[in-house]
Amino acid sequence: MKVTKSLFVFAMSFILLVIQGCDSREKRVVRTSYLAIKGADTAILKLVITGTQFTGQYEVNYHGSFKDSGDVKGAIKGDTLIGDYHFQHYGLEKWLRGPIALLKKDGRLILGTGTLESYMDINYFKKGAPIDYSAPKFIFRNTY
Repeated sequence: MKVTKSLFVFAMSFILLVIQGCDSREKRVVRTSYLAIKGADTAILKLVITGTQFTGQYEVNYHGSFKDSGDVKGAIKGDTLIGDYHFQHYGLEKWLRGPIALLKKDGRLILGTGTLESYMDINYFKKGAPIDYSAPKFIFRNTY
């Protein structure tokens, strides 16, 4: 009886260690910073990429007089980062939320535009409508 109980405890401990080892796989975390300048407008994008997910901060400074700043988060699908931008416009107390789409191309991120729809005061890209990267507001270059 004593041997059986000891064997059972050993087996359960081994199984728990194996399960925990499988769960604790380390995901590669990549931190990158990007800068984009177009005319008098500048944008800074700082991303933390973990697997197929991203989070970060995004700030757009318009002509040096006012800015939008907030957080981005979303998923990476192939060469595209799709998510949302939760931000506050300079001088306003209300937080806004909108979609963001970035295409990875030649070491740069190209900000896409698309047809927007709104639900409960939250904008999102219209399902099935293409996102256009041909005339971007910003093209981000890695600042390392």
